[in-house]
Amino acid sequence: MMKIKLIISVLLSLSVVACAKQYKDSVTILHVQGRVLDQASNFPLEDVDVYFIDTGYDDILSKRQEPVKIGQSDSRGKIIARFNYWWGRKTSAFDNKPKATFDILLSKESYLEKRFQFKESALKTDGLTFLVDLEDVYLVRKNE
Repeated sequence: MMKIKLIISVLLSLSVVACAKQYKDSVTILHVQGRVLDQASNFPLEDVDVYFIDTGYDDILSKRQEPVKIGQSDSRGKIIARFNYWWGRKTSAFDNKPKATFDILLSKESYLEKRFQFKESALKTDGLTFLVDLEDVYLVRKNE
C-alpha cells in the first residue's frame, strides 16, 4: 500500500512539473533580398513596401498576423532588408516547437499586392541569419 502511494505521489509531482509553462523569448534574424519589376514594362519598381507577417512564431502575434514594415525597394527595384524579429511563446515539457512560418508581403500603390509564404526550416542559413531570397518579383498594375 505504501509503494502505491509513493508511486502515485511521484507521478503527480512529475505531471505538475511537466505541465508548468514558462514564457521563452527568442529572436529570428532574417535577411530579405530580391528585385521588384513591373510585369508589363519590365522596369524596376521603386518604393515597394516590404512587410513581415508572423504566421507561426509568437503565441499572440501569429494569431493577429499584422504586417510589420521591414524595408522598401530602391530606385533599381532592389530589396535588401535585415530584420530582427523578437518573439515569445509559452513552453512546457510537452509543447511542440513553433511552426516557424512567416509571410513576406510586397505592396505598392496602384499595384496588386504579392504575398509569399516561408518556413524557417526550408531557408538557407549561416547558423544565425536566415536568407529570404525573393529573386525577381513581377507586380501587376491594378485595372489590367
